[in-house]
Amino acid sequence: MSSKLDITCPCCEAKLRVDQKTGEVLWKEEKKKEFSSLSDMVHDLAEHQKESQSMFQKQKELQKDKSRLLTEKFKEAQKNIDKSDTSKPLRDFDLD
Repeated sequence: MSSKLDITCPCCEAKLRVDQKTGEVLWKEEKKKEFSSLSDMVHDLAEHQKESQSMFQKQKELQKDKSRLLTEKFKEAQKNIDKSDTSKPLRDFDLD
């Protein structure tokens, strides 16, 4: 029985040879990276920028809507305040 295990990493797809008894990596061969062309990289960058800009605009609109809703809630709360009640608020000390 061999005391070495040949394993392929599921994340980076590197090939590893591991000692079965100690768990130590004896040998590692990384997967060769495929490089795309410069024009593909530029195209991907442009797509990423468009996507980032659209996400920014969407979040900006959501933030405006949140601000509007909070302002409306605040105004409604101000309307519902009973202005005739001028007594001091209860304190914890008063309850003893």
